[in-house]
Amino acid sequence: MDRSAGPGIVARLLKSRELSVVAVLALLCLGMAFTEQRANFFGPLNLTNILQQVALLSLFAIGETIVIITSGIDLSLGSIIAFAGMLVALFVTKFSVGLMAGPAAFLAILLTLLCALAIGLLHATLIHKLKLPPFVVTLAALLVLRSQSLIVNKQLPISLNDYPLITDLSKGWPLWTMLVVVAVVAHVLLTRTRIGRYLYALGGNEQATRLSGVNIFKIKLFAYGISALLGGLAGILWAGYGRQGNPQLGQGYELDAVAAAVVGGASLTGGRGSVPGTILGATLVITILSAINFTFSNPDIWRGTVVGCVLLFAVLVTALQQKGGHE
Repeated sequence: MDRSAGPGIVARLLKSRELSVVAVLALLCLGMAFTEQRANFFGPLNLTNILQQVALLSLFAIGETIVIITSGIDLSLGSIIAFAGMLVALFVTKFSVGLMAGPAAFLAILLTLLCALAIGLLHATLIHKLKLPPFVVTLAALLVLRSQSLIVNKQLPISLNDYPLITDLSKGWPLWTMLVVVAVVAHVLLTRTRIGRYLYALGGNEQATRLSGVNIFKIKLFAYGISALLGGLAGILWAGYGRQGNPQLGQGYELDAVAAAVVGGASLTGGRGSVPGTILGATLVITILSAINFTFSNPDIWRGTVVGCVLLFAVLVTALQQKGGHE
């Protein structure tokens, strides 16, 4: 066999995660084109909804990717989204007693983001100072924050109908502007800055990174702080999208974020991942979820099965890519 011709097209696709995600996405769309639901699936209403969901998922999946690159994980994102949505709704209703709707909404958004950032910094502190596993810390936070989301307003949602500054953020150009800004800043940070190199180095080998003089604690504060901050931003946007703070919001979203990051090429063992890959991963996950909405009579009960299988498949492909790279 002539090995000088190099790997075949299938092997090249497997080695390029972004290309393989695009190929799977194209095959999925091709498959939907032959179904009876193709008119609805490719209709402007559904495509607009897919793009909006992709933008919202990409925002907090980018934060999850940064944590995964450090070989950590943030399982609290779904509950942070619910908690932030309830906080922004609670704050704005309190502040609007003494302020006009615009300034009250701005102040509520600012305080909610600061609370989300504080949660991320607390995660990093517990993980680094007390040597607790990231899985345990963020899983505990998932439970606590979900409970607090229910306690905030006695399990009842809080309306945001009177605050257009919040409800309009999740529509059209404000949402896409935020995604572009976050994606560009995160991509430049990971690929062009010293802290980006430290994030990858930490995920590759924490002991070696520490011995080289890098302040590991500061890197973890940064990673978990950014993840929670973007989770808080997503919570505000989801609350605006639904026009209410809802304590039931965001259930299972942490797994969607992990799936988007891993499908996009992030390795759960750390040291690998990219912003463009994560956005492509989010696009594939949302498109698959949209497809099952048109394929199954009760799509909600299939959501976990589909996302779990996609995550398992992505981990398997990543393992094969890493094995191929080592060989």
